[in-house]
Amino acid sequence: MTDATKREALLALPISQVPFVLLDVESTGLEARAGDRICEIALLRWQGGEVVKRFETLIDPGRPISAGAYAVNGIEDLSLMGAPSFADVAPRLLDELDGGVLVAHNVPFDIEFIDTELGHLGRPRLTNVALDTLTLARCFLTHDRYSLQALSRDLGFDRPAHRAMSDVVALLALFDHLLVRLRMLGVVTLADLVRSQRGLLPGQPEPAAPPLIAEALRTGTRLRISYRTRGGDPIAREILPLEFQLTNGVPRLIAYCYLRNGQRTFYLDRIEVLSPAEPAAKT
Repeated sequence: MTDATKREALLALPISQVPFVLLDVESTGLEARAGDRICEIALLRWQGGEVVKRFETLIDPGRPISAGAYAVNGIEDLSLMGAPSFADVAPRLLDELDGGVLVAHNVPFDIEFIDTELGHLGRPRLTNVALDTLTLARCFLTHDRYSLQALSRDLGFDRPAHRAMSDVVALLALFDHLLVRLRMLGVVTLADLVRSQRGLLPGQPEPAAPPLIAEALRTGTRLRISYRTRGGDPIAREILPLEFQLTNGVPRLIAYCYLRNGQRTFYLDRIEVLSPAEPAAKT
């Protein structure tokens, strides 16, 4: 069976049969690309409403914990002395992740750190289907704040302590709450659940992007926009469209912004000017 066939079979599963892996990493800082490393990781493998596997460990990051990270997670450099390296735990970690659907709160953050660590070892990046409870919460819950701590407080769950397993336990409570809510909205398969991250429920059509955006998405070309930030003046930007979404009925564009050098979300009702970007000059 090919990887594509396995993925299709996984997406077709009822949610009750999906092997979810809920995970959290703690790190020496916030920037994996700038050299920050994982110092703790925890996961729960959850299927059919039951925890079937559990794994947690401190990790020697090979560098000091930043003051900012220590202020959040309270992990001291001294406590990491004698801990295994990521290379030591990688085989066990990959075995636990194998075949599972990854779930985290702001999942790109955790995946980027794991992928960066795997890159140091010459191993390939993760290819698991991934779900982001932060995105799902913003689509289907109404709260003032959407951090895991704030949602846990608002929903009456035990509040996480910014340690890996504590955060995973809180994550499981939030994820289960979201699944109950989505089940009432007709979300029954993993494919339904993945699609719901874009604010789409079963039976709702894929949103039709405006022609210029649709063409840019199809061809992988850049656009120029004038974008009005909340409470500010319009700012000219050059962007590379990545995905068109409809979230709670609001159309938005996920794109790489060359002004900010990063991925950003642009709401269509704030785009005042939209045009093709001029081709780069030949040298």
